Amino acid sequence: MLEVKDVRKTYKTKRFGRTTSVKAVSELSLNIEKGKCLGLVGESGCGKSTLGRIISGLEKPDEGRVLWEGQEIFGKYSKEIWSLRREIQIVFQDSISSVNPRMNAKEIISEPLINYFGLKGERLEDRISELLEMVCLSNEDKVKYPFQFSGGQLQRVCIARALAAKPSLIVLDEPLSSLDVSVQAQILNLLSDVKKVTDVSYLLISHDLEAVYYLSDAICVMYSGMIMESIENVADFEKLKHPYTLRLLSLRGKLTEDSTEIEEVTDINNKACGCPYYNRCNLRLEKCKTDIPVLVAISDGHMLRCHNC
Repeated sequence: MLEVKDVRKTYKTKRFGRTTSVKAVSELSLNIEKGKCLGLVGESGCGKSTLGRIISGLEKPDEGRVLWEGQEIFGKYSKEIWSLRREIQIVFQDSISSVNPRMNAKEIISEPLINYFGLKGERLEDRISELLEMVCLSNEDKVKYPFQFSGGQLQRVCIARALAAKPSLIVLDEPLSSLDVSVQAQILNLLSDVKKVTDVSYLLISHDLEAVYYLSDAICVMYSGMIMESIENVADFEKLKHPYTLRLLSLRGKLTEDSTEIEEVTDINNKACGCPYYNRCNLRLEKCKTDIPVLVAISDGHMLRCHNC
């Protein structure tokens, strides 16, 4: 359904009069199948949210192609882009910042219903009630404003807003990181139920491999703008073997948004011109310092970027 081919994105920052470049995404390719969930895992700063914004059309790549059902996303006419906006929706990490604090739940959810389907009157009211019920909120919650909801409840409103457009793909950009553990489980169960009912596809962006394993059909592990490892079938989860993937697995349950275990992954930290994980890898070889490993298939549906695995 969606193909990302050799996408690159570099940001230029100016500090103390000096301009530096940070590669957010580098030669990245992946596919998302209809009705499936692809989990994209990585630490803070690895470029996964940038990729999510590129897929949803909020950022334009410097190079590469993003294809939706075989057609280029970028370079389309405004009318085609407007239609594509309905097909690809996004749920942001910070639910508070992603809604208008002056609008109640009814107004927040009604925007896509009015803009894309022209609903009004009783049909609009019925659809809003249906969406609230789908995300396990009551009809009485229509009149509540964002500050009257808990974090988990407001994230449900944001999910309902995304579902209102009847999208084929929802980009879930760290939808759990700002929530308590018990609420995270509720949202994961909700997303799983919605996927079964609507056949919607997800791109689940997270640093939590455990959450990704629960919901995803396929998994990609990302570091410094590159895919380091991927499996097409989550049943092969135990076969993951890249040193970075194993590090993330060892930190299951310990990673939080403010965790000291999460490091900023930028070009500044990667002094080596070879493998981007060289400085932190306990299995590094001499050639890892100079040669960037190629992402190759080591078995059916299992891709790996490592000289020593």
